[in-house]
Amino acid sequence: MTGLKHVTKVPSRSEVWKLFRGIDLTQYHETKWGNNNTYVNWARVWGIAMDLIGDYLEIKWHGMTDAEGVVLDYIAYADGSAAVCCSALVDGQKYAECTLAVMDGKNKPIQNPTAVDFQNTRQRCQTKVLAMLGLGLYLWENNGEWDDEGQEEAAPKPKAKKNSAKKKAPSKTKATKKVDKAPQPEEVVEEVDDTDTVKAELKDKVKVLYASNWEADEAFQQEIRDALVNNDVPDMKRIIKVLDGVTPAAILLHEGEVH
Repeated sequence: MTGLKHVTKVPSRSEVWKLFRGIDLTQYHETKWGNNNTYVNWARVWGIAMDLIGDYLEIKWHGMTDAEGVVLDYIAYADGSAAVCCSALVDGQKYAECTLAVMDGKNKPIQNPTAVDFQNTRQRCQTKVLAMLGLGLYLWENNGEWDDEGQEEAAPKPKAKKNSAKKKAPSKTKATKKVDKAPQPEEVVEEVDDTDTVKAELKDKVKVLYASNWEADEAFQQEIRDALVNNDVPDMKRIIKVLDGVTPAAILLHEGEVH
C-alpha cells in the first residue's frame, strides 16, 4: 500500500474512516465463480488493516445463550438458520459492529449450517465490519467500482489523449495506409466476440453445476476465477472441457438417479 504508513498513536473513529476510505483495492479485486460479484479476499483486507492500525485493532465476536444455558458463538434462529456478529475495537473502544446471516453462494440462508459454513461467514463478517469503518466500502457502492474524486480518477485521462493522438497520426498518410488499416477493426471485433462468447459459456456451465450442488475444490475455483478475470480464452476453453466431463454426473446426482 504505497503512501500509507503504520499508525503510531490511537486513531479516532473519524481518522480510521478517513484512512480506510481513501484506500483503492482495485488491484486485489476478484470475481466470485458462478456470478459476477466483485470481492476482495478476506485475508488481504485483514492484512491491510493490521499493517495500518494493527497495534490497536481487535475483532470481538458475539453470540447468545440457548434455552439450555449453553453459550454459543453465533446467533441461532427458530427456523434453523443462523448469523454471526462481531465488533471492531480500536484500543478497546467499539468503532463498528456487523451481523451477517450464514448464507450460501446465492445469498440464501443456510438451514442447520455446518462448522465450515460458520467459518466462511465469519471471514465475510470480519471483512464487512472493516468495510463499515471505510476499508473497501465502495465495493457495496458504485456498482463495486472504485470512484475517487482526486488523482486516481484523473490519472487515466492523459492515456486517452495519447491513444487518440496515435489514431490521428496515420491520417496524414491516409491514401497509402488505407488498405493496411481496413482489416484491423474486423480482426479486433472477432477477437472480442470470441472472448465474450467463451466467457459466457464458462459462466453458464459453472452456474448449471452450482445449481446441481457441485462444488469444485479451492484450487480449481481459483483457476476458474483467474481465467475469467484475465480473459484467458485458451484456459477458459480448457476448463470448459473439464466441466463438460463433470456436468452429466453432477446432474444425475442432483436428480437422485445415482446413489
